[in-house]
Amino acid sequence: MKFMEKVWGSLGLIEPVEEEHEPQEVKSKVEEVELIKGKKSNNIVNLPTAQKQMKVMVVEPFSFDDAQHVADHLKNRKPVVVNFENCDKEVAKRMIDFISGTTYALAGSIQKIGNNIFLCAPNNVDVAYSPHDEGIDKEFLPWNK
Repeated sequence: MKFMEKVWGSLGLIEPVEEEHEPQEVKSKVEEVELIKGKKSNNIVNLPTAQKQMKVMVVEPFSFDDAQHVADHLKNRKPVVVNFENCDKEVAKRMIDFISGTTYALAGSIQKIGNNIFLCAPNNVDVAYSPHDEGIDKEFLPWNK
């Protein structure tokens, strides 16, 4: 009941409307059930869902135009394995320059994983690599320290 209705009812201007009240016992039972339901819903634990599988792209470039495809994959946060075995040496050198610049700009990393094979990883991928002959890798990839 609102305050003004109480005042008007006490002055006799309107008839006070009695609110129907639930018996106290029924009301406490309803509150108890709601409390139990609330506690049960608070005990629900979200289990971490399985992470999405990450796709590793494998690119075998034949021309310098394929460097842009590698860069696009890196921009989409996908790791790329680039195989230069069937590519001209001059084109491969230019592509390595382009791809390493893209990788640097995206705060990623690039690793030589085989003869003419490189792994380019965006910043959301950690690459653990321990070369057998550390000196060869440092000479070929001077920016990787």
